[in-house]
Amino acid sequence: MPEPISNQRRAHVRRLLKVEASLSDNASPHVWRAQLIDIARMGVGFVTSEILPEARHYVLDFRFPDSDIHDKVEIVIVYRRAIGTEGRYHYGARIHAMTQDCVDRIVEYVTRAEPHIGQVR
Repeated sequence: MPEPISNQRRAHVRRLLKVEASLSDNASPHVWRAQLIDIARMGVGFVTSEILPEARHYVLDFRFPDSDIHDKVEIVIVYRRAIGTEGRYHYGARIHAMTQDCVDRIVEYVTRAEPHIGQVR
């Protein structure tokens, strides 16, 4: 039996970052603005000022710091929590699909010789 998501979400090295991103889905023409705040091999954390519809697959579009390459990953949101009373929300999402080039860039980014968070031993 697979582990509950709450136990799996920190199974990979996670690294902080702060980059602008956007989210879209096939069910709506709307594009949501977000700020990507952390990334791991199989998940992301981001902040937005909107409550996103649940039970959808989203495409997260972002660029790593100092990169001109737009990466796109398909994600599924696994949690949302309000941040204070400012109308902002922190989301955690599992990466559902991405290209091999994107996998390589994520792995390179999270394994650089700089501080990491959430590493499970």
